[in-house]
Amino acid sequence: MEIYSSEEQQVEAIKRFWHEYGKAILAGVVLGLAALYGFRFYQAEQRSTAEQASTGFSQLVEKRDAAGSEDWLAQAQGFVDASDGNNYAVLAALLAAKDAVSLQQYDKAAAQLNWVLANAKQPALLAVAQLRLARLQQEQGNFDAALSTLAKTVPDSFIAIQSELKGDILLQADRLPEAKAAYQQALAAAGQNQQLLKIKLDELAHVTAA
Repeated sequence: MEIYSSEEQQVEAIKRFWHEYGKAILAGVVLGLAALYGFRFYQAEQRSTAEQASTGFSQLVEKRDAAGSEDWLAQAQGFVDASDGNNYAVLAALLAAKDAVSLQQYDKAAAQLNWVLANAKQPALLAVAQLRLARLQQEQGNFDAALSTLAKTVPDSFIAIQSELKGDILLQADRLPEAKAAYQQALAAAGQNQQLLKIKLDELAHVTAA
């Protein structure tokens, strides 16, 4: 490292350094400030978007009680279409699917649930949509489709429900050994809520023994 013998040499060295690197330093400072303020602006925009989504969802739920079901389904679809797949849109789609089933508009219900499966990010919401879609497919007699829907992984807290539903579908499809295995899996994951599963297994044992 160069050792300077006078203040003049130090000043000249600083001038040379600034001449060579000053623009780069200024550019770095500008970029750093831009990134900082850009991130703060992004955070503010995110908060604003979340607040708007929350308000819109609250208004939508209020209209659900006041408006006719057909009208509300259209409003819910508009809310979902205008969203970026946030949790409020997912909840709106789940509500719309429930109302569509009540109106026996099963295709619309399935479309909403499939949208949730494609867009939701929360594992619990994905599990709810999966179970509801599988039940809908079961009611329509689409057993293979329902079992395919249930093949997706769910959080541990949903395993018992998923396995029990799988057992119900397999039983309806007359696939008794597989139904028994599904019920046993549900029983193992059920914890204290085992009584109904034990009844189903007992009934299945009588059927297979007959």
